Amino acid sequence: MNPLTAVYSPIYRNVVFPLYEGLRGRNTYRYLKENERRPFMSPKEIESLQRRKLREVVRYAYEHTTFYRRLLDERGVAVERVNGIEDLRDADVWTSKETVREAGDDILSNEFSKNELHDTATGVSTGKPVTFYMTFDEWTLKMAVKYRGESWAGKPIGTPATIIWGHDLKPNWFSWKKYLLYWRLQNYQFLSAFKVGDRDLVDYVRRIKRNGSKFLESYVTVVYNMALTIERYGLKPPHLDGIIVGGERLYDFQKEKIEQVFQCPVFNRYGCTEFSNVAHECREHDGMHINADRVVVEVVDDSGAPVYDEAGDIVIKDLDSRAMPLIRYRIGDRGVMTKERCRCGNNFPILRNVVGRVSEVLVTPTGEQIHDLFFIWLLSRMPGVTRFKIVQTSVSELRFDLVHDGSVERDATVRFIEERLADLLDMGFHFSYNFVDEIPLTESGKMLYFVSQIR
Repeated sequence: MNPLTAVYSPIYRNVVFPLYEGLRGRNTYRYLKENERRPFMSPKEIESLQRRKLREVVRYAYEHTTFYRRLLDERGVAVERVNGIEDLRDADVWTSKETVREAGDDILSNEFSKNELHDTATGVSTGKPVTFYMTFDEWTLKMAVKYRGESWAGKPIGTPATIIWGHDLKPNWFSWKKYLLYWRLQNYQFLSAFKVGDRDLVDYVRRIKRNGSKFLESYVTVVYNMALTIERYGLKPPHLDGIIVGGERLYDFQKEKIEQVFQCPVFNRYGCTEFSNVAHECREHDGMHINADRVVVEVVDDSGAPVYDEAGDIVIKDLDSRAMPLIRYRIGDRGVMTKERCRCGNNFPILRNVVGRVSEVLVTPTGEQIHDLFFIWLLSRMPGVTRFKIVQTSVSELRFDLVHDGSVERDATVRFIEERLADLLDMGFHFSYNFVDEIPLTESGKMLYFVSQIR
């Protein structure tokens, strides 16, 4: 336990944070203060705000980017008549990673040059990254939204916390300077999500305790594996007020295990490279509040019509982006929206759940599509397996990558799989088994349980 981190918390929140932001010329503190009451506006006021910002960004994109001028003209959209997302939906206006890559610099605003923009990249199924750009001011707004969402989980700015994320600190002066200024100044302890073997996780547990962290922020897979490690070695978990997870889909079996081991609530957060924090769970645990003053989120069916209380494709419109506007962006995720309101008083709409990637669908030899939750439900407790990944290599072939702990015979594990998945064998699937020492995470530190190589 480190009492200094607890003492520093209110000092950072009330003195260091606003002072540091002001000295650096950042607007994070101002944006946070301006926006913290917006979730508690009436639904009508929130909708009015969305429509106003949508009209502004559509007009801006038309006037300042070659790509959107061409796209909106092709779709017959009169920008001065756009009043809501439904106008763009009816005109079949949308974008994706592929269209962004193909557009190149044409999707960037002519008011900025690349060398003055902050860039970040995300990959696609082909493995080829797509680069996204934002102004520094847009980045500070995204950070303010992050802090606001964490406050809904009971984590105000400056709370002693440990973050385990997809960066690998290198032992040089610049990295340590960045570490001290960016993480330690915020009362964060930073740990790398790329070092997550048993020995690393045991060490992380010790360091979380020593830091006096009250919250843990992490990829789902890392904190889930930490829970398994604590249980396996009989360790005493750190005393936390909450755990915030993101970057990956949170399965029920993972949440149950994390909360059981750590004895604290888990808060889900949905975000991505393109938009940063899209939605965040509050203490009511009834879904994730969409940051509706920042983005418009739709869940649509195969025909493009909005759906509620059933799974569909997630489409997002950024309401504040100017350097690189993203209008009705098909992110490749599937989720469930609801029209219900939360008991907490936050009137931002609720994203009930994110149920996976569009590419995480098993295609059967007969052409049927089965969501990968099918595997999770049936195989999450398979005997002798500490980690697994299923790869559809062809229309009729499934490969099972299995990290086996030797607690049962491998044949017993294989029998369990084939008994649980007998319906797939009857459909004509062939199974192969690959027992491995480890299953690598993605380049960003995430774990995929199912991957289709045929979509």
